[in-house]
Amino acid sequence: MKMRKRIPSGAKFLRKHWVAAALICSILALATVGNFWYAAMQLQQIHRREASTLQLIKEAKAANQTYKDKIAAEEKAKQEENARQAAEAAKKGDVSPENSKVCNAATAHTNPASIDVVVNKKHCIQPLNYVPANLVTTHGATITAQAATAFNEMFTAAAADGQPFYVTSSYRSYTTQISTYNHWISISGQAGADTYSARPGYSEHQTGLAFDVAANGCTLDCFGSTSQYEWFQRHAAEYGFIQRYYAGYEAITGYKAEEWHYRYVGVSVAKDMQARGVKTLEQYWNIPGGDY
Repeated sequence: MKMRKRIPSGAKFLRKHWVAAALICSILALATVGNFWYAAMQLQQIHRREASTLQLIKEAKAANQTYKDKIAAEEKAKQEENARQAAEAAKKGDVSPENSKVCNAATAHTNPASIDVVVNKKHCIQPLNYVPANLVTTHGATITAQAATAFNEMFTAAAADGQPFYVTSSYRSYTTQISTYNHWISISGQAGADTYSARPGYSEHQTGLAFDVAANGCTLDCFGSTSQYEWFQRHAAEYGFIQRYYAGYEAITGYKAEEWHYRYVGVSVAKDMQARGVKTLEQYWNIPGGDY
């Protein structure tokens, strides 16, 4: 007797209900496709919202920058006007020796041709438009002949010790100081400029006895971090030079610390100040200083 092949019950079910199974598979496939489509649509919406948000942020930043630029332009215009007024006021001043005496709180150490002259916010130069008679230029520094001899010796010694430096500013005339002061007012306003820039007629640079130094690309504050600055601290007095403005003495000198600003006072005075630990000419000569 021939035995018939037994068909599994699951297969029988599929043979009887293949249409329903196909329909279910189609529904599941459509559902899967639908889910993918829905997810894609949602993702597109998210991207559109993100793009819209980024655009809004970009527009807000642009508007904010425009506002900042406007405020900066207005502030710059205000500072430039203050600078112009300050310069005009300086130009109107009588530069006669008699009139410039009113800006001095002491009668000693007032001769700008002397190496013991004191120039600060309470002691202007007499006359205000004074020009040294013996200016020379050496190694990039325009200074008086008296200071130049000592400067040349110091310049050579520093180079020999492997501590070369260069000069960024030296003699500045009364007219040049008007422009310099004008510039710094445009940057910091008059109150700010007065903490580090001298008004015309009140600058040591006009005496031809002062200069600013730099080394290895380090200018202004950066110079204080150089080995050349350490060399200056040890040896400048040997040639008659002193750092004019130290930190902690602002109330005495009227200016912030300037590690780069050096002044010729002669070897005897410079070495005496160094030996006694005196940091300012105001203290050494007992001359008033401080603010205007």
